[in-house]
Amino acid sequence: MNPDLRKLIVLQDIEKNISALHKKAAEIPVKTSELQAAALRVKTAHEEKLSLTKDIANRRRTLEGEVDLARTKLSRLKEQLMAVKTNKEYTAMLNEIRTVESHISSDEDKILDAMEEMESREKALSLAEKEMRRECAEIDAEIRMLNESAPALESDLEKLRAEKAAMESGIDPELFAQYRKLADARNGVAIAEAKDELCTACHIRIRPQVYADLLLTETIIYCDSCSRILFIREEEKA
Repeated sequence: MNPDLRKLIVLQDIEKNISALHKKAAEIPVKTSELQAAALRVKTAHEEKLSLTKDIANRRRTLEGEVDLARTKLSRLKEQLMAVKTNKEYTAMLNEIRTVESHISSDEDKILDAMEEMESREKALSLAEKEMRRECAEIDAEIRMLNESAPALESDLEKLRAEKAAMESGIDPELFAQYRKLADARNGVAIAEAKDELCTACHIRIRPQVYADLLLTETIIYCDSCSRILFIREEEKA
């Protein structure tokens, strides 16, 4: 294989790795933001459950207060009942007493319902809090791992950049200029493997004579279809 072509193949692999690491590094803040948003959603959902439980507790206290006031009123009505002088007043007072007693009974049923719902929600809330803490801990661990991976990525990038510069300096300038032009025009892929008489980049069949030249010579040969530099692996030639 042409020595410069061999270097270009290595260079293209280095540039692919650099591109992949750049992409990975760029994803860190994006993924971190997504994880932080996920943690916020988990916490918000738990706070909503807490708020609902507090609302039930407040409703129960309100009902208990209303029952206490109603009992006070009922006690006063019963005292007043002893002082009425006419049947009409007595009947009216009894009706009012029954109404207050009915309200007390209804509110006491509501208090019992609230107590049962509170008991059920408190048990569920305890489990939900454990789950929320577990999920948040996992998310925090992922964020920590992402942030800790950034220095290693930058170190790897620095090494690859140094390798890239060293490789570029050893390639024929004219050929390197052609490689760079193709790479810029072809999303970083300037060199394509020829296999089974096909260009593996554009998947167009290579002319028999061109394929024969690839097998037998070290000349730089371009794909007739996509203009990429073609190469055949040594094991394929063998």
